[in-house]
Amino acid sequence: MRLSAIATHVGGRLVGQDVEVSGVSTIDEARGHEITFLSNPKYRDKAERCAAGAILVKEPLDTDLPQIIVDNPYLAFAATLTLLHPPRRHAPGIAPQAVIDDRAEVCPGATVYPFVTIGKGARIAAGAVIHPGCFIGEDTRIDEGTILYPHVTVYDGCEIGARCIVHAGVVIGADGFGFVWDGERHRKIPQIGRVVIGDEVEIGANCTIDRAALTTTVIGSDVKMDDHVHIGHNVSIGDHTIIVAQTGIAGSARIGAHCVLAGQCGVAGHITIGDGCTAASRAGITADLAPGAVVSGYPAMDHRRWLKCQNVYKDLPELLKRIRTLERRLDEKD
Repeated sequence: MRLSAIATHVGGRLVGQDVEVSGVSTIDEARGHEITFLSNPKYRDKAERCAAGAILVKEPLDTDLPQIIVDNPYLAFAATLTLLHPPRRHAPGIAPQAVIDDRAEVCPGATVYPFVTIGKGARIAAGAVIHPGCFIGEDTRIDEGTILYPHVTVYDGCEIGARCIVHAGVVIGADGFGFVWDGERHRKIPQIGRVVIGDEVEIGANCTIDRAALTTTVIGSDVKMDDHVHIGHNVSIGDHTIIVAQTGIAGSARIGAHCVLAGQCGVAGHITIGDGCTAASRAGITADLAPGAVVSGYPAMDHRRWLKCQNVYKDLPELLKRIRTLERRLDEKD
């Protein structure tokens, strides 16, 4: 594809020869037939010496390399990836090896691969793609353009919005962790709620989202989850929030919109995290957070305060030694 076509697609300005490229790669590995990008200025020198056929940049480079000038090179690179490597197209139709209840509604424009099970009352919209081994329970809804990769399980009564991507091994709608001690043993509290997921959500491999005990576990639109995330029952997550791998959110927590929970965060039950909050990796959030808070550590606290605590922490052995020395001197004076 010629660079002029890519420039038009990403809304950029071409500087240099209008050469052809057929692939994309990193600054370090790109070759003459590939286009790369520069989004971090600290790699500018490397970019000017790279062997790529072209580069997406915000500010012009001092090089003969053809350049496409754009406001956001990283975003333009994503658009270029989609242009040069379009997603696989799936032929609509239902494989004869799929097991579909007569009372389910599967749009003719959907794709259902072999060994899929779809229960009664389920509705699968046009453009949805259900890969092999998926289980779609009774009275579920999968909206248009949503992709379920192999071995996704969607329990009864759950809903997934449009243009979502659900990766392999995800379980949506399993029972929440609800038990009550009766004096002799733990008795199960029936989980009769459901899960409702908005549009354009991406759920990483092997995530689990529990159904609510009585009402609804809600995942807002444009939420992005990494692999191995657990969402407890009755949780609500606002639009555009990002949740990174191995994060666990306990029951009835409320997460606002535009939040970021980094890897291995833990969120206690029944707390509220305001809009726009950011939690660093391994933060343990045990109390409500005001909108816009940036926290880290356990228990989670203001990120700047946590950094100060970390500076003190490394000095603790020496501080303890000094305190014991001072105590001995005081004892000697007595």
